[in-house]
This record gives sequence, structure tokens and C-alpha cells, in this order.
Amino acid sequence: METFLWPGCEPTHGETKVAVLVPGAGYKVESPLLYWPAEQLRDRGWQVQAIRWTDDDEPGDDPHGFAARAVQQAFAEFPHADHRLIVAKSFGTFSIPWAEEAHVPAIWLTPILTDDVIRRTLAETSKPDLLIGGSKDKFWATDALSETAPTFVDILDANHSLEVPNDWRASLAAHIQVFTAIERFLTGRLV
Repeated sequence: METFLWPGCEPTHGETKVAVLVPGAGYKVESPLLYWPAEQLRDRGWQVQAIRWTDDDEPGDDPHGFAARAVQQAFAEFPHADHRLIVAKSFGTFSIPWAEEAHVPAIWLTPILTDDVIRRTLAETSKPDLLIGGSKDKFWATDALSETAPTFVDILDANHSLEVPNDWRASLAAHIQVFTAIERFLTGRLV
């Protein structure tokens, strides 16, 4: 695993806001669902620290611990951050238990809601996280979670990539819904 500062992020003087981007297993931070939120955050003055998996990375039997160590390492680059945020896609959402324990707000894109540890953590959270998933994604199992603190955004007919198969226009519209929800979350919750 390696981390890098998102291009265009400028060193800040005074208050430091740090967002960590956590990729999916096969979904890089340069892919659309993470690229555009990184751009949104950078434009709002956040230091965006991105994670890139390397060939020797292997989560083994502990994906939660693996993801937690990655997020901790990324945040270690900014030990005195005034505000922290996680933006994670799919596999990266295995860091949900760490975020809960550290009380770091997050944007969870296509979270693995079929995982018992993630479900239990989200059912008990009081953090105002944003969770976005597609109605056709087998991992987007929101039943019994809708009464919890996070905000759930369900993208109609979208799959695990938050795309509508065989319809590029509908896929683009779905992504616009995602980025608009993220913008509202950043404006309303984190300024």
C-alpha cells in the first residue's frame, strides 16, 4: 500500500482538513466515483490523501484490520488535522469499524452491507455518515439499517459500479446523483 497527496492540493496555513480516499479491490482512486469527490474536496480546501494498493497487498482473513491499517497510515501523514473524513469505495468500506471507533465521518460508496461487522457497526452508529449504493447491487442490503444515523442514498437501477447496465446516459445521470449527494453532504455537514 502506498499513499499520495492528491494533485493540486496546496499546503494549508491554519486549520487543516484531511480526507482519505480508500479504493475498492479493483477500483482505483483515479476512477470516477473517487476522482470527482477528490476534486470536490480539493476545491473546498481539503488535503486529500489517496491510498493505492500495491501488488504485494493481501488482506488475508482480516479485511477490516487491513483496511483500518491503510486508513491509519494515510491519516498519519497529517497527525494534527483539525477535521478528518474518509471517502471509501466497496472494499475500502471494510474500514467502517475503524471510522466508528475513531469517530471519523465518512462517505461510503457501495459499502459491503452484507458483512456482519459492517452491518452491526452501522446499526449502532451515531455518526452522520453518507452511504450511497445501487438498488441492483447485491451488497446494498439496507433493510433494518434505515433507522440509523447515516444518510442512505439509493441510486435506482444502479449496480455495484453505480452504473445502469447498457445505458450510458442513465449511468452518467446516476453518477451525477452521487456527486450531488456528496456535495450536499459536504456543504451541510462538514462545510
